[in-house]
Amino acid sequence: MRNAFINTLEKEVEKNKDIILLTGDLGFSVFDKFKKKYPNNFFNMGISEQNMIGVAAGLTLTGKKVFAYSIIPFVTFKCVEQIRNDLCYPNLDVVVVGVGSGFSYGPAGFSHHSLEDVGTLKTLPNLTILTPSDPLETKCLTQEVVNYKHPAYLRLGKNNEKVINEDSLNLKIGDINILKSGKDFALITHGNIIGEVYLSYEKLLKEGHNPSLISVPTIKPFNEKHMGKILKDHEKIIIVEELNKIGGLGDTIYSFNKNNNNLNKFLHLAAEDTFAREIGSSDYLRCRSGLDSESLFEKIKLFLKEKC
Repeated sequence: MRNAFINTLEKEVEKNKDIILLTGDLGFSVFDKFKKKYPNNFFNMGISEQNMIGVAAGLTLTGKKVFAYSIIPFVTFKCVEQIRNDLCYPNLDVVVVGVGSGFSYGPAGFSHHSLEDVGTLKTLPNLTILTPSDPLETKCLTQEVVNYKHPAYLRLGKNNEKVINEDSLNLKIGDINILKSGKDFALITHGNIIGEVYLSYEKLLKEGHNPSLISVPTIKPFNEKHMGKILKDHEKIIIVEELNKIGGLGDTIYSFNKNNNNLNKFLHLAAEDTFAREIGSSDYLRCRSGLDSESLFEKIKLFLKEKC
C-alpha cells in the first residue's frame, strides 16, 4: 500500500506543485524517486513527529496541501494533541499518513503495533478516517484526499498486500465497496487484513456458501445509508478487523444497528483488548490472535451453524 500511495502522490504532484510530503525520518528507500524528482516538495522532519504536525498545519495555512507520513504509533499516539488542536479544531486539510497497520511491524514489538489508533482518532471532530484494503483502494483514496478540504487520517499496510479489487475501481471517500455480492451473509472488513479474509471467503465458497464480501475503507464519516441496506439484505453479519475490538468498525456498526432496531445476528472478529507480549512476524501474531485465514474460517463456520 505504501508504494501505491507514493506512486499516486508522485503523479498528483505533476499536476499540483503545492503538494508537500513530510516524513518523520523514515521511508527513504520508498521516497528516493519522489525526493529526487521533487526535492522542493519533500522534507525530512527528523524524529520529531509532534513538530511535524505543527509544521504541516503552518504550511497548509500558506496554501500548501500537506501529507505527514510516519509509522502509525509515532504519527498518531505521539501526536493526538497536535492532531486535535492544530488540525481538527481549525479544520485544516492536512493528511496524516500512517504506515504499518495492525501487526505489520510485528517483529519490532508492541510499541510498533497499531491496534488502537482508529479507536483513539475516531473521537476527534472533523477528522476523516480512511483504511483502504488493498493497493487499488489506496490509489483511489490518495487521489481523493489531494482535493479534500478536511483533515484526514490515511491508514496503510506496510507492503506487498494482495490486490483484491479490479483495475477499474472508482472509489470515493465515504463509499462502501461491495467486492462480491452474495445472499447468505455479509462478510465485512477493512484494511490489509482483507488478504486473510479473502482466503476465508474462498474456502466458504468451496463449502457451498454464498456470502457478500464487503470492504469499508471509510470508517469516518460512516455511510449509514449504504450500511443500512447491507444490514437489511443480510440477516447474519460478520465483521473482521485487525484492530482492538473496542473502538473500530465493529463498534460503529453495532451502534448504528442498535439505534435502528435491526435484528441482525453479529460475529465480530478482532484483536482482544490486550497487548501482544510476544515478538514475531505479522503472520505469527495474526495466528496468535485468531485472525489468520484458517482461524477465521473455522470461527465463521461455527457461527453459521448457530440458530438465529
